Amino acid sequence: MKAKERKARFNALSQHGCCICLRPAEIHHLLGIKYSGMGQKADDEYTIPLCVEHHRGHIGIHHLGQRKWESIFGEQEYHLQKIAHFMKKT
Repeated sequence: MKAKERKARFNALSQHGCCICLRPAEIHHLLGIKYSGMGQKADDEYTIPLCVEHHRGHIGIHHLGQRKWESIFGEQEYHLQKIAHFMKKT
């Protein structure tokens, strides 16, 4: 993804708000071997908006871990598909 495309995507994601609660969001790169190699960040196309609490907070994916977070809030893939639908509209 080129820098201009990345910036446009991240701006649109931020404007959408958190996938869970619609509060102001930061960009989350999806976790899991499906999206990246071991210890590597996922490509920018595999990103969703999450607020600080759902991203890095005590109920965030980086605090709870991928499996626990997904059992509570739904799979990252589901949220990625919802965001892809939103992005097509904009």
